[in-house]
This record gives sequence, structure tokens and C-alpha cells, in this order.
Amino acid sequence: MQILVKKSDGTLEPLDFNKIRTALRRAGASYPLIEEVIDNIQQEIKPNISTKQIYKLAFEALDKLEPESAARFGLKNALIKMGPDGYPFETFIAALLKGRNYQTQTRIILAGKCITHEIDVFATRQEENKTRKIIIECKFHNAPHIKCSIQSALYTWARYLDIKEVNPDIDNCWLVTNTKFSGDVIQYADCVGLKLLGWSFPKHESIQQRIEENKLYPITLIKGLKREEFVKLHNNQIILLKELVNTPTQKLLTIGLKEKRIEKLKEIATKILSK
Repeated sequence: MQILVKKSDGTLEPLDFNKIRTALRRAGASYPLIEEVIDNIQQEIKPNISTKQIYKLAFEALDKLEPESAARFGLKNALIKMGPDGYPFETFIAALLKGRNYQTQTRIILAGKCITHEIDVFATRQEENKTRKIIIECKFHNAPHIKCSIQSALYTWARYLDIKEVNPDIDNCWLVTNTKFSGDVIQYADCVGLKLLGWSFPKHESIQQRIEENKLYPITLIKGLKREEFVKLHNNQIILLKELVNTPTQKLLTIGLKEKRIEKLKEIATKILSK
């Protein structure tokens, strides 16, 4: 009998274990481990169960068998944990672009023809004989089912046009979100040339793909990371596990973390990165 499951937007779709297998594989789980997780959760899946609950079951099963892979399996939720405000997400996107050899600045002011604008991320990269310059608008959502709306796309493009009037060397602008885009956003962006970057969009250039290609995992993947610890790290421009591991212990002590806790956090981060 075909089992229908409820997606985050409330619609129903047939249960597809291959989607779970793909997510588990991306987390670094071996094929035998993946099948063991699937076997463990099958009996607990009932008709109309939410996809969120299914992934929670899979996470719990994986966490018992291999905690390091379980941490990576929670990557999408780790972005949500950056909230409730959007500043850490902006810092994270800047770090993600550095992985593609961009130089980045966050929350800078640029003049437009009509008004001045605060830009979430300003990125530059040398390409052949030209320095490419882009402005990036980040839209952070505290729930995975919230889609980036057409208003955000219209606003972002209008700002870009105003800024480009007095900054003609700026090549393009991006609209970035940690969730999904509505269909009209995708249609509008394709029409005017606005670049979109979301959790799973575009398919082979998404946030998820960019994270995994260079292991640019956020520190919120660490299970049990306290909010005050996250704030201290972010305030000191540490948003990636790699940055945490590479930051000298002495510096981490100066921002208010205890030595034993630093050792533990670095140990967990190193294990996640090793998978």
C-alpha cells in the first residue's frame, strides 16, 4: 500500500525512501548504515506523517549509530538555528562565497541615485582582466516552509537598479534565502536577470551544494551548542566549523569561552569535518 506523507507546505506526496537515502548519503553515512537507518524507521512511519517527523526519526536513528553523520544530516535545520535575526545568515553567506574565491564585506552602505542602501553582502572576485562586483540581499526565514516572496525579488531588483545608476561597475545582484523561492520569484528573476540562491536552488549550485563541496559547515551543526556560545563566536566572525577549528585556543579564551569547552567544541567540529 502506498503511504502518503505531508510536506512542509501541507500538501501530500507518496513516501520516497530514496530521498531519505540521498540525504543520509550526503551526511556521509555508508550504504550499509543508510539501510540500517531505513530499517529502523520503517515501522514508525504511518500514513499522513509529516516529512519533518520522518527526518526527525531518521536523525534520531542515525544519531544512535553514528553521531558525526547525524550532525551533518541536520544541515538544513542548522541554518534555521542561526536565527531569529538574519545577521548570522549574512555572515554565513559571505563565508560561503569566500569558498568560491570572493572577497566579501557585510552590511556596507552604498549610494544610489535616489537614496543610500545598506547591502547585506558585497562581493568581488577577479575574473580574467575584470573585477566582478555583486550585491547580495539575504532573506532569512525561521521556518523551512516559508518561501521567499515576489516582494523580496521586486525590492532587490529595484535597489540594484538605483545603485547601478551611480555604480556602473557593479555587475549584478543576488537574492539569497535559506529556504525556497515562490514560482513567481523564479519566473521574475529569470526574466530580469536576478540571480537566485536558495537551500536547494538552483539544483547544482544551491546553498546545500556549495556547503558540501568545500565542507563549509556552520557551527550550528554542533549538537548542544549554547546560544550564548554561538553569539560570542559569531560576534568574532566565527561562523564555520573550519574557522572554529583553526582559531587559536588563546583567542577563544579571550571571547569568554572556557578551555575545556573549547577543547570539546573543537573535538566535535573536527569529527564532523572528518566524515
